Amino acid sequence: MKIETLKSEFHELIDQINDEEILAQFYDALNRSVSTEGSLWKSLTEEQQQGVLIAYEESKDKANRIPLSVIKSKFDKWPLK
Repeated sequence: MKIETLKSEFHELIDQINDEEILAQFYDALNRSVSTEGSLWKSLTEEQQQGVLIAYEESKDKANRIPLSVIKSKFDKWPLK
């Protein structure tokens, strides 16, 4: 699908939404995705950046990973809205 067609269909879809909360969520999601590349990384402190890098390196070892089923079971008590 060409970019012009996608944009047109996206505009039409947006025009059909009358729920302000849904529109705000789409706006926030799109606004974050088109923000300056690297801006999230730059917004972190040096300590936070180091924590992310360490976590990334540790994730390469399968022994450090937690199965998704275990994570899901911990959050079962909180229903999704």
